[in-house]
Amino acid sequence: MNSLYYPYLRRDHLKGLNEYKYNAVDTSPVSLYVTQPFWNWLVEFCPRWFAPNLMTFLGFLLLVVNFVMFTYYDLHFTQALVLPSWVWLVAAICQFWSHHLDGMDGKQARRTKTSSPLGELFDHGVDSWASFLFPICIFSVISQNEDGFSPMAMHLSLVSIYITFIDSHWEKYNTKVLFLPWSYDISMIIMTLTYLIAYAFSPSVFHFTIPIINVTFIQIVKYAWPILGLLSGVPISIVHIYESYRTGKGYNRTFFEAIRPLISPAILIISSTWWGFSSPHMILDKQPRLFLAAVGATFSNIACRLVVAQMTSTRSDGINTLLYLYVPIQIMSVYGLFNGRMEFIVLFAYNIFVTLAHIHYGCCVVRQICDHLNIFAFKIPHNTKDSPGAEVHIKH
Repeated sequence: MNSLYYPYLRRDHLKGLNEYKYNAVDTSPVSLYVTQPFWNWLVEFCPRWFAPNLMTFLGFLLLVVNFVMFTYYDLHFTQALVLPSWVWLVAAICQFWSHHLDGMDGKQARRTKTSSPLGELFDHGVDSWASFLFPICIFSVISQNEDGFSPMAMHLSLVSIYITFIDSHWEKYNTKVLFLPWSYDISMIIMTLTYLIAYAFSPSVFHFTIPIINVTFIQIVKYAWPILGLLSGVPISIVHIYESYRTGKGYNRTFFEAIRPLISPAILIISSTWWGFSSPHMILDKQPRLFLAAVGATFSNIACRLVVAQMTSTRSDGINTLLYLYVPIQIMSVYGLFNGRMEFIVLFAYNIFVTLAHIHYGCCVVRQICDHLNIFAFKIPHNTKDSPGAEVHIKH
């Protein structure tokens, strides 16, 4: 248990938590008129002992269930047409409840008077890994068959999601306000419907050619996915940051300090794409799930550290320490220092390492915050759940 007490958070991080106040703006019509009212209604059925962080964590575990299930049945994204039909139904159920548990956690926190900085950090930290888990499972519907996504197309689609996710927190790092992206709820609903359609009709229903333009539906999705995702976030963030400098309402950091949080994501994205294109043994094509998982876990750690920085008003990390291992592995692979089998072994070993390292980081940070704020991560004290007027800060 002593290993869970590594002090990842410095004294200035903890001091920043004491002064933290949640400041977010959500202007998405889907959120305002569909999901938010639904969550307000649904959360009333949740018992008051159901800790908000536990809701967040259970939602995340449902995504892990989907990931494990698709890894077992469709390791290389080629078995969509022969998967048991029940797989799509299970995926739809897990996707649905993961989305809505993630949406209700904050409302449960306010309902039980148990809000705290830990809640937002836990929520967005889990979301950073979910930004990999959500799409990696939907790729099994699209698959590599016929006109499906190639492994590189999958990678680039994930990159567009990573950019959108990091962009919103980079924006808050500079403006003090978290502007929630419009694409989130829309994409979650579309994913649930996609699984249900695959269950009812088979994934082959998505492989059709659109008349007149004579382009397949999957090809439209391949280009629309990253373009619409990026356009719905990045340009708006740049405008918000510019306005924060113009009005003086943001932190008004120097140019280098303002872009400092983008250094690690840029290194990760550029180096991973280079490795995928240049690997002599075509590691991305031969082991797409393993390759994408390594990038996803590394990204999540980078994003979590940025979330900590923007919440505590502290300086963001420059280069994430995981990259000091990941990038040399890529360089050695590209320049032929590994044979095909060794490249696979090294990628597999890195996956194990980065997953355990990231879990360790998360556990230690949660433990530090709980000790600092004298709260529980997954438990609402008895006197709080019995007395709605009492307030113990556990989750935003």
